[in-house]
Amino acid sequence: MYDTQYVKALEKVTESRTNARLAGAENLLRTFLQERIYELEALADIPEVFEWLTTASPSEEPSAEVMTQLRQALDSPHLYGVVVKPSRFEVPLWYLTQTLLDQVALDQLPLTPFANGEIIGPALPTESRPGWFILRLSPTGLNPTPEAWVGLVVRLASLTDQVKDLSLTGLQSPLVVTPQDVPITAVGNIPEDSSSSAKDIDSNDFIEGWHIRLQWLGDPLLGPLESARFGLIFLASGAALAVILLSRHLSRRLEKQVTPLIEGADRVAGGDFDTPLHTEGTAEIGYLAFALERMRLRLRRLVKSMVDVERRAILGQFSAGVAHEIRNPLATIKTTIQALSRKESDPKRQKLMESVDHEIDRVNDVVQLLLDYARPREAKANKVNIIDVVETVKILADAVAHRHGIELVQVEHEPVYAWADSAQVRQIVMNLVMNAIQAMEGIGGRVTIRTKQQGLAVYVSVSDNGPGVSADHLSHLTEPFFTTKTNGTGLGLAICRQLAQANQGNLRFQSVSGEGLKVTLKLPLYLNNENQETV
Repeated sequence: MYDTQYVKALEKVTESRTNARLAGAENLLRTFLQERIYELEALADIPEVFEWLTTASPSEEPSAEVMTQLRQALDSPHLYGVVVKPSRFEVPLWYLTQTLLDQVALDQLPLTPFANGEIIGPALPTESRPGWFILRLSPTGLNPTPEAWVGLVVRLASLTDQVKDLSLTGLQSPLVVTPQDVPITAVGNIPEDSSSSAKDIDSNDFIEGWHIRLQWLGDPLLGPLESARFGLIFLASGAALAVILLSRHLSRRLEKQVTPLIEGADRVAGGDFDTPLHTEGTAEIGYLAFALERMRLRLRRLVKSMVDVERRAILGQFSAGVAHEIRNPLATIKTTIQALSRKESDPKRQKLMESVDHEIDRVNDVVQLLLDYARPREAKANKVNIIDVVETVKILADAVAHRHGIELVQVEHEPVYAWADSAQVRQIVMNLVMNAIQAMEGIGGRVTIRTKQQGLAVYVSVSDNGPGVSADHLSHLTEPFFTTKTNGTGLGLAICRQLAQANQGNLRFQSVSGEGLKVTLKLPLYLNNENQETV
């Protein structure tokens, strides 16, 4: 549709201009012929020529005056010669180069009236001679057949030269079409390709049987332009299609990246801080996803911290109440039991009272754990010889381990010193060792204590080859009241973590179910400088 409208618009623009140029060329052709008519009339009106044409007897030679006039006519660059036919002559007399008459039969040439004369021909150009035509005039009249006449043999190239300005290099070539329907180029030749096409433009006859044709040479110039135009149209269409496809692709890609973020944000808003957000994405979406993920992790830590603080506050109040309501009566009961035990002579009853006394101590230990967790003592950091701490713990726990058939091993190591509260470090290591021993009660095994220094930290690890802890339970080991033991309180490891954090350290748990548990305590290294002393 665009191409059709473009061609119509182009044709409208060029049609009027082409018609004007053709009209101008037609006038030039007619003017050229009219000028030759004037020359011919001047020649025929010369008395000597007129008399010779009308009165000369057959075979009479023209006079010198007549020949002079004829030679003067030949001075024109547009003429090849002159031909005359006195009224009493059977054939005309030619005054021109005889080769121009080769393969020419005068009586077979077309006859075309023009003004008050006639045009005979043209004699079409051949390889051996140029084309020409005769413009003749009779001093006695042309109708019916002139008895006497004089004619100018005109160069056909002089006539066709009048249309040379119509030429458009590479686009159009002007041709003069003769009555024989043979096109002649502007230089007077028959073109090699004389076939016509639908794009050729024919003018009206400028004289009867003669017209101008603008031969279309093809698209040597417009062809590339049209190819470029079609290329631009194709390129524009392709670009528009590409933009649409790219927009749809980006929209889907953006939706694919943003939708999981929206769902994740909704989960966080609903209180689900444990499900990770979808962090895959490109450029800004990726940065946004990571920012939301960091926000989720911070919120989880903040909420967990707030819950922990609130839990401790409640546990502190609970512990204080328990300590007040339970420990005082327990002390009275324990004193009474001990007094009765000393006076009891029956061994069975005395053993029963010892059991009651033992259970009172256990209840008192539980209450103490509650108080320790709810109201931890502030750490007083100092230089701590970790090897001494481990050896002390080993000495205290050896008897218990031996009673349960467990081997307690301390791996030898160079002395290392930590910057921590000595009593709290001992409590942590003792709890870890006792937990390991309790995990292997009845099955036996080995508990190994290792120490090492790495970088600016001191590590104490307690590992056993017991049943280990499943991956689901591993992350809950330090939560208060979480225990996998039938008679555990769930406070031991919680207190250990609390004490480790109070000493600028932490606990790390590693376990494979069925292969044992390894707990590593990390503490800051003693650096022996003033800055650490002020911490």
